[in-house]
Amino acid sequence: MSITFGTMPHICTGGVTAAVEAYSPAGGLAHGSLDATAYVCPAHVDTARAMWTEEGLTPFTAQTANSTTRCGAITDFRQTTDTPA
Repeated sequence: MSITFGTMPHICTGGVTAAVEAYSPAGGLAHGSLDATAYVCPAHVDTARAMWTEEGLTPFTAQTANSTTRCGAITDFRQTTDTPA
């Protein structure tokens, strides 16, 4: 299954207070590889956790410091392999 991380499908102007991390299994652990993080306001924590669970990933919620990131932004931590030209 190919997962594309971009932004969450909602528009929100709430202040970001949580980072909902998405982990895929690796090395026999459910939290083996950090693949992405969704930055959300309190109203969208459950939405982000459900999104990761539906993708077959294990969510973990962490508090964030003051952030200028908008609610719903996602950071993709997976490494891509570029083929040299």
